[in-house]
Amino acid sequence: MQNLISGYTPKIMIIDDIEDNIRVLGMLLQENNYQIEAAMSANMALDQLQIIHPDLILLDIMMPEMDGYELCKLLKNNPNTTDIPVIFVTARNDEEALLKGFDYGAVDFITKPFNPKELLVRVKNHLDLKLSKQIINDKITEITEINRKLNESKKEIEDTYKKLQNEVVSAAEYVQSLLPARIHNDVIETDWLFAPSHSLGGDSFGYHWLDEDNLAIYLLDVSGHGVASALQSVSVLNMLRFSTLPDVDFREPANVFTELNKAYQIQQHNFLFFTIFFAVYNRKTRKLKYASAGHPPTFLITKLSSTQLLASQNMLIGTTDNFNFIQNEIHIDHNSSLVIYSDGIIDAYTFDMEKWNEDTLQIYMEELIRREYPLSVSLDYLKKISYKQILVDDVSILKIKFK
Repeated sequence: MQNLISGYTPKIMIIDDIEDNIRVLGMLLQENNYQIEAAMSANMALDQLQIIHPDLILLDIMMPEMDGYELCKLLKNNPNTTDIPVIFVTARNDEEALLKGFDYGAVDFITKPFNPKELLVRVKNHLDLKLSKQIINDKITEITEINRKLNESKKEIEDTYKKLQNEVVSAAEYVQSLLPARIHNDVIETDWLFAPSHSLGGDSFGYHWLDEDNLAIYLLDVSGHGVASALQSVSVLNMLRFSTLPDVDFREPANVFTELNKAYQIQQHNFLFFTIFFAVYNRKTRKLKYASAGHPPTFLITKLSSTQLLASQNMLIGTTDNFNFIQNEIHIDHNSSLVIYSDGIIDAYTFDMEKWNEDTLQIYMEELIRREYPLSVSLDYLKKISYKQILVDDVSILKIKFK
């Protein structure tokens, strides 16, 4: 979080009726450059929260007068504190306590005695997630205000439009900042191409290690363009990046889709929908578990056999309340390359589909990988073969080479 806002030190409130617990937590967090506020009861915390607004709250459950559950419920029902993420830090580790905590509005659950490194990682993840939402919401507020001014006076249209463009560019730069760093080591080699058709698009993708053996890989494409599509795309991306879906084993793609389906019903999200490919690679077993929902087939290109198309028969996320999502598993040979792409690369409004389609794209990608060319060379080629030398839809390509 400190990296996203230069010079800013996040403020964390610790609420616990045991002074030693506050002291231990406070010292750990202060050593890692966080501001600390503390309260030894729910009532004391409520008084302090009328004056201060922390970025995150670490809350004990078992406290006199009012327990942590009731305090969390009060905070989530108060518009002044509802946006503050609450993490329960408690000695209780039973399923009932966990489910009740999430039901009352907590974002995470850490059991005492806690692992200091794990606690710091979870704290940072939730602070980053809160700030990501805050940055996008601030940009939307600014753009909305600029649009209001546009309608007030024709005289101000030109200057205001320039301001609008600057804000959109700023938001686009933020989306770009979320794209993953390329990796080149003895396990994997990654490359990608990201070419939104407008300043803000609906494509996003990423990859990260879930643990020392399992690598998550994902690409999603939200319908439409502009702020709304970008906001939803970033929202889903951050859920995957920070593993914030509750009670989900992120090593199982079908489970991830089930929870995304609950969180992103299209009726509740302005009828925006998204396609997605999600996979988990285990570097010890060389097994790849994968699932696709409405997404174009993914290419698995090997030197030992013909290219395989990876796809699964799943519904689009959010189109039905209950769906039994399926996943598949495949062995990955050495020096195989996984190529995931958004459907903008085979868009009928951009290309002549008789000359450029999934079959010709596959041949092109096989040749690109055989010659070990970077994906960046694809951009000029795609523009060259398009109808008007421009890309009408967003184009994203992600390549993972397994050593």
